[in-house]
Amino acid sequence: MARQISVALARPGMCLARPIYDEKGRVLLRSGVILTEYHVKRLREQFAVLTIEDKVSQGISIPEVIVGEFRVEMQRTLEEEWTRLRTQASFKRVSFSPTFAKKVRTQMRNLLQVMQHTEIIQENMASLAGFDNGTYVHSVNVAIYSLILGVSLGLSETMLIELALGAIFHDMGKMLIPITVLNKRGPLTPEEYRTMKEHAELGYSLLKQQHEFSFLVARCAHEHHERLNASGYPRGLHGDQIHQFAKIIAIADVYDAMVMHRPYRDGMSPGDVMEYLFSRAGVEFDFQMVEMFGKRVVPYPIGTEVQLSNGCTGIVASIHELIPARPVVRIIENSDQQRVTPYEVDLSKQLNITVLRCQSVSLLKEIE
Repeated sequence: MARQISVALARPGMCLARPIYDEKGRVLLRSGVILTEYHVKRLREQFAVLTIEDKVSQGISIPEVIVGEFRVEMQRTLEEEWTRLRTQASFKRVSFSPTFAKKVRTQMRNLLQVMQHTEIIQENMASLAGFDNGTYVHSVNVAIYSLILGVSLGLSETMLIELALGAIFHDMGKMLIPITVLNKRGPLTPEEYRTMKEHAELGYSLLKQQHEFSFLVARCAHEHHERLNASGYPRGLHGDQIHQFAKIIAIADVYDAMVMHRPYRDGMSPGDVMEYLFSRAGVEFDFQMVEMFGKRVVPYPIGTEVQLSNGCTGIVASIHELIPARPVVRIIENSDQQRVTPYEVDLSKQLNITVLRCQSVSLLKEIE
């Protein structure tokens, strides 16, 4: 029983459906906790989205791509190493700890095993991020999205491990960006944006020093912001000058970044971001890759709010894997925005009804 709601709708008495973690992977609140006024106040300072259980969501289950404990383990591995590296005297000449490379490689092998048995991604993973752990959540998400695309494209297991490493480290250069810029809770100034763009070069310089990983991993960090039409950075590469892995990671990175919520803006809905990717397919992004990505990542994740062409509003209750754009929707409001006794509409059977709009999270309040 779960749905994702804007933290602005959080109220004392609501029940959490998923644990909430801080930037170090520590549990702040466990699933099943009943929120208090203090909880609500603190959550609004640190998070944009909550996953709750309520009457509206009874029977709805949001399937996790990976179990929460494994996700937290990967995020914590990155956070601990990045924190350690920031303390070194010279940021630009750093060495990974002896156990870090082995630990990350093992985690990427384990992640690949999961993704090789995953047909589609049905949850909005960007909504798992808080404002303080967004960088680590994003890195793990990009690895997941990159792998599901790489598996779909038929890459060998050896190449998939390299792709996963390139994806998990794609933003490694941000470790060398000043904290005041990296964690700014507001839009960047033009000067700050230029500083942020340096992370591609910085990540490349850092990763090519690490002999535990191939040069290809460093190249992924260097090229993930390049675009087919040479509009990207840092070198303005085009077409086949960009490595295949960087093309894959670029799609995963843009998708997750645009869906993710920031302190100063709401994330876009997954469906709208997918439309953006398709609008740039063949221009900035590889067309075949975008097409395959669209088949593996659902436009309307389970637990999110949608408005239908008949005027009704509801929550995505389940997905048909073969036709993910035609989900089962639990209707909560009629076309006059009046609350109704919940009932479900299967869009794979009601072909005269379509999804007009999808919210990044539900804005529907709990039915009393």
